Amino acid sequence: MSSAAAAAANNLAPPKWEWNWVMLERFVFRRDDDESFPDESKAPMRASGTTSWGAPFLVAFKLADPPAISRLYAQLSGFPPDPSKQATSLDILATHRHLALFRPQQQPCLFLLTQTTPPFTLPHMDDTLICRRRRLLGPPPPDHDWRRRVMTIASMGVLSRGEREFAVAEVKFFYGRRTLRSDKVYADIFWLRSSSPVPGGGAIVDGQWKSARVPVLASSSSSGDKSHPITWQDFSWQTDTVVPVHNRLCWVNNYRGILFCDLFQEPTPTLSLVRFPSTDDDVRTIPASCRRLYCGASAIDAGRALKFVRGGRGFTITCQTLVLDTMVWSKDYTVTSDELWSVNPPEHLPRSILMFPQVKVDRPHILHFLITDDFSRYVVMKKMWVVTIDMDTRVAHSCFQYINGREDTGTEDADLTQQKSMCPDSFLPCELFKSLHISR
Repeated sequence: MSSAAAAAANNLAPPKWEWNWVMLERFVFRRDDDESFPDESKAPMRASGTTSWGAPFLVAFKLADPPAISRLYAQLSGFPPDPSKQATSLDILATHRHLALFRPQQQPCLFLLTQTTPPFTLPHMDDTLICRRRRLLGPPPPDHDWRRRVMTIASMGVLSRGEREFAVAEVKFFYGRRTLRSDKVYADIFWLRSSSPVPGGGAIVDGQWKSARVPVLASSSSSGDKSHPITWQDFSWQTDTVVPVHNRLCWVNNYRGILFCDLFQEPTPTLSLVRFPSTDDDVRTIPASCRRLYCGASAIDAGRALKFVRGGRGFTITCQTLVLDTMVWSKDYTVTSDELWSVNPPEHLPRSILMFPQVKVDRPHILHFLITDDFSRYVVMKKMWVVTIDMDTRVAHSCFQYINGREDTGTEDADLTQQKSMCPDSFLPCELFKSLHISR
């Protein structure tokens, strides 16, 4: 993008719309000192509590009118509990209604293992870090039946039901013995549910994770009159995003389809697959690691429908809608770059690839995109813009600068710019303040 086009794009201000939702930045701004933590005038929506290890924490939301991006600030001075371990930023994993799911993380201690023979040149080579860590952690208590596993963050989501019930869930796939082509595909569901609502409001988390291995079923709309199991021969899966849709949690693969799960179903949740209406050959040419850049799924109409936007080769954008009552797809439109560029000058719509499409929840014909001026992996601090397009008229409503590249060095946004430049990500549609009846 030229400097003239960038300057003109920054002058195209976002329109003043009435808003009841926000686009939330997944990157959490960790500010443990009071001086850098925003006050209530800048971030009025706050929550505080105590972690399981007894450390107090405070989070605050700085809300902005879309297409501007809202932020979450966190103050977690007691983490990590071990001062010798290096703390990193927090991440928001998911939101739904009045809930936000985020996790603190820490960098593991790094060490090098080298092959050598006596005499050792370094003292105490037998007392390696890995041995010290094992002695520090120790074995689990004998009266606990613990099964350790690595949580797949990309497959985790949160689901709210009503005002006092919620569930957190993760899905992993189990393909069974591949020597038998007729074998079913199974999924291991791990979920944590709140208890039933208690008198006086609120809900109590019992702290017990549950798990079940269930077959993946094809939905009736795509396979006939009744559901049937999917076989591994015609199924492979990599979760690109997790979306809550009304009372169900959906795992989306931008190439295969969408898995629907009712986490509150008793006694065990079930999984059903709704395939996309057709396989786009353009998507086959895009590496799986890149497909998440050009696709997006959003719940609309109070969770009664789901829109899926997919980018293809030649800068083609296709939008489809799935109505949950019938589980039938309908195609909304297909737009090419020629159509968009013919009605939008470069200063309004920069000639760059549109990434991470986000449907405007209350006006689904409007899409927000993220663009950058440099796709090189070697550029540590990049510039990025948020573009808003009315897909009915093909007209760009706004284009404003989101991060400023090297200009953010030394500012409060430096950690955000570095993270986004190396690992760009989508924004989270959020209705937290709407659910809590908070007004501007």
